[in-house]
Amino acid sequence: MKKTTAVSSGSRVKKNEAFLPIIFPEGFLWGSASSAFQVEGECLTHDFYDWALKGRIKDGTNPKDAVFFWKNYKSDISLMKKMNHSAVRIGIEWARIEPEEGHFDEKAIAVYRDMLKTMRKANIAPMVTLHHFSNPMWLVRKGGWKNRDVIDSFARFVEKIVPALGDLVDIWITINEPNIYASHAYFMGSFPPGEKNLFSMLKVQKNMALAHVKAYHLIHSIHTSKGFDRAKVGVAHHLRTFDPARPSSPLDRFSAFLCRKIFNDGFLSIINRDGITFDIFGINYYSGDLVSFPLMMKGRSELRKNKLGWDIYPEGLCRVIMEYWKRYKLPVYITENGTCDDNDELRPEYILDHLYQVNRAIAQGADVAGFYHWSTIDNFELVDGLMSRFGLIQVDKIKKSGELYAAVSKENAITSEITKKFVPHWKPL
Repeated sequence: MKKTTAVSSGSRVKKNEAFLPIIFPEGFLWGSASSAFQVEGECLTHDFYDWALKGRIKDGTNPKDAVFFWKNYKSDISLMKKMNHSAVRIGIEWARIEPEEGHFDEKAIAVYRDMLKTMRKANIAPMVTLHHFSNPMWLVRKGGWKNRDVIDSFARFVEKIVPALGDLVDIWITINEPNIYASHAYFMGSFPPGEKNLFSMLKVQKNMALAHVKAYHLIHSIHTSKGFDRAKVGVAHHLRTFDPARPSSPLDRFSAFLCRKIFNDGFLSIINRDGITFDIFGINYYSGDLVSFPLMMKGRSELRKNKLGWDIYPEGLCRVIMEYWKRYKLPVYITENGTCDDNDELRPEYILDHLYQVNRAIAQGADVAGFYHWSTIDNFELVDGLMSRFGLIQVDKIKKSGELYAAVSKENAITSEITKKFVPHWKPL
């Protein structure tokens, strides 16, 4: 593997030869990410299936089919191997493991175990997420994450799944994007159960935080008692940049500050009240916002947009890495980063731009240990269904962006040969 170096954070050059290769640290993990219900299919006991039946998905599709990863995981893992993945992030579907309260499906656990073994045989290290938006319907009927009993219910799930799979898992993610889940499911109404209540959102965020803390200690205890390797446990936290739309306006500056404190830091402030309860810091990054009083969000007019209208703002990734690296001094993993791009036209350049920003953060001293592209394969998206495509793979074919990502992963670097082949005009922002 190549010697560890990184670009200068102040690099501004005109020709590829002046700044390439951009080399990543030895042992850097290259992977991609997915959630269970968005790829697996064949699970009818979670709330997003019920949500789809109510017609709440834009394109009218249903996660009961998704992309059939549950049946095809061996061939899909082979495609990951072809893309030179050294790591992958997957989810465990709680509703599949515990379809009825207190009843666990041992056959489903056996499939997950074989899935992880197949990854291990391919030299792909699994990062496993325990909660990624979807919930068992029995939990929903009890009030879901608003009911404080969910903390013990989630702990029971952890106590079942971690002993069964822990010897095969390097990193556990307890909860994916708790700030997104709480806000979209209980304040914006775009995820099930579709509530629009600020107090519900805050209650859910608190319960998720307490569930994480309990799960964090349980996972470490189980790994120790079972003689497993020491676990690394964290959260995949959605972070955005929030900047004042008018920097000269005190009200806009305060609004941006408030967004950072509530959205980026609200969950973190709860889970760390009695000490840090994560071993790694997972960052899901997609974009940023300009904020004007009173809490009005808008994009930057000068930036490119993806199909969903999101700003493409790579510099924000370096910014959030450095902010939270300086705060916690724990290894950072980019647990999600990607873009919606139906024809794979934006994605190759998007990947290079964001990897460059990761490298900038490394050059500034951040310990960034790995990058997981969202997503591995075009999957069932939460609001849009199958119409929005984020994957490196389309069905069973590696896209151009997947070939680029495979080349970067193989070299552990962005080289002039790679950019000339895939994005000849590319240069760092």
